[in-house]
Amino acid sequence: MRRVTGVVMHPRATMAELVQKPAVVTTWVAILLVVVLCGGWLLSTPVGQQALVDERVRVTEALGSRVDDAAYARLEANPPLSTYLTSGGRILLTPPLTLLVAVGVLLLARLDKAPVSWPVALAITVHATVVLALQQIIATPVHYLYESLTSPTNVAAIVRVFDEGTWAARLFGTIDVFGLWWMWLLSVGLAAATGRPARRYVMRLLAVYAAV
Repeated sequence: MRRVTGVVMHPRATMAELVQKPAVVTTWVAILLVVVLCGGWLLSTPVGQQALVDERVRVTEALGSRVDDAAYARLEANPPLSTYLTSGGRILLTPPLTLLVAVGVLLLARLDKAPVSWPVALAITVHATVVLALQQIIATPVHYLYESLTSPTNVAAIVRVFDEGTWAARLFGTIDVFGLWWMWLLSVGLAAATGRPARRYVMRLLAVYAAV
């Protein structure tokens, strides 16, 4: 657990240590445990189940479709559990996405001709994901209080200077503070593994983030 706290308090030293001695099991188990406990508690409550329905309706309508009374009743009868993982950036915490990001980290290192191994790339990715798990610890009680699965740590929610529904609110609503922190940690890990400046990878990861 020392590395779990270290990646938050002393990220550069922790990432440098991971490059020398990569390890993922304890940290990954801790992250997944946080996800299961936070999601399990929230979705076991009537508030969380209603938030699932409201989030599915919001996304459906944002894509130009409508949810009629019959469809809404079906959603209430069977709350769409998958909506929880696909909202608020939680999909980045799932093992398949973690593995996919680790492949991306490995490719970025190989582009710089750095001999980074798969265990190192995976260790960097898993430990960077610690901050996304921390986000869930903070966000879950806020989801309950506001009865919404929208991330409370996105820029639009924190700054609150944009009118709801405007283009600016939607744009800044896609930029999450913890997501930026996560990308910075990935860059620090890549810098430790390749010997290149972290800012080199920050710009590349931000470009991918903006494209998505």
